Amino acid sequence: MTAHWRTAEDPGVMPTADFASEVVVRGAMPIGVLDHSGKLAFANPAFHAAGLKTTLLDPRGFLSNSRLEQLRVAALREDTHGVAPVFEVPLRAGSIRVEVLGLSLVPGWVAMVVHPPGPIQEVAPHLPSPELLLHELRAPLLAIRVALDDLTQECAAQAPDLLDAVGRQSRAVAHLAGVLTGLGDLVRADELAAHRADAPVVDLAAVMGEVLKSYGPLAELSGYRLEVRMDPGVAAIPGDPELLGRAVANLIDNALKYSPAPGPIRLGLAQRGALVVVEVADAGPAIAPNDRQRLFEPFVRLQRADVPDVQGSGLGLAVVQRVARAHGGNLSLESAGGFGNTFRLSFLASGSASGHRRAAAGVADPESR
Repeated sequence: MTAHWRTAEDPGVMPTADFASEVVVRGAMPIGVLDHSGKLAFANPAFHAAGLKTTLLDPRGFLSNSRLEQLRVAALREDTHGVAPVFEVPLRAGSIRVEVLGLSLVPGWVAMVVHPPGPIQEVAPHLPSPELLLHELRAPLLAIRVALDDLTQECAAQAPDLLDAVGRQSRAVAHLAGVLTGLGDLVRADELAAHRADAPVVDLAAVMGEVLKSYGPLAELSGYRLEVRMDPGVAAIPGDPELLGRAVANLIDNALKYSPAPGPIRLGLAQRGALVVVEVADAGPAIAPNDRQRLFEPFVRLQRADVPDVQGSGLGLAVVQRVARAHGGNLSLESAGGFGNTFRLSFLASGSASGHRRAAAGVADPESR
């Protein structure tokens, strides 16, 4: 069983052949894994840091709460009829919400996912929130971009010698717009992380379909071959469809920037046991091992001699990672040989997979929360 619950040799890069470890080991959500006998076999650092071992388990390592044990047995039998997958465990100071998931990757084992007890503390009333500040900046920035577009057209017709100067200003404003959008996504992701347990379920196939409406034609016009494979019946996950769409779009945009045409660029969606996995693979030069730890840091842009003058805010992959973790998941990277990079978003499918498949299909599910 240890092969399924290993830690990464490189702390900055997730083990890519072991999808469960990607989420369990590095996820921000506290997660404990129980073996077939109901005893704790593995717990990630967040679980230990929260002191949940003594809270949820007896000295032998078994569940001390009878209701959680009921949920564990129901998850093993894949029988959730009349049993809510999330149970609120009372504590001396408040309570915590524990979700029990069956893991088909390791038959007989289950995972306990502990959700935050409540929303984060609100910002002081006399201080505007970061989201409000970003919102107020967007309107004047849009007006500047429109004015620059008009000026570009005027210069093209009457003063072509000024086009370069106007173009530089247009690129600077576009860069600022990208930074503001990225910062807004980071703020929204942090807010979602505190409320994810109450978020509606999201059909990732529908989200990816919307992204492809924009990037499919763009890839074709740029001379790229976009290959898409989405497995049917993939479970939905709770979260924010706009943020998830932006994360997938950022990965596709990254592949278009750093892959030589015609690619290919591969986009996939699949379910592997209790995990929902989104993959975006490119055919560009493999990212060097020394650069992989810095790749997901905000405002870090790797110097690539093979791909000069790439425009961007430096926030794309940082946003993807933050969005993944806000949804209880993780972003990982696999680079094989000298060419090809696969970015992988992995999420735990909350609740029963069958229930989420019905929800994603728009069918009422009387057993859903």
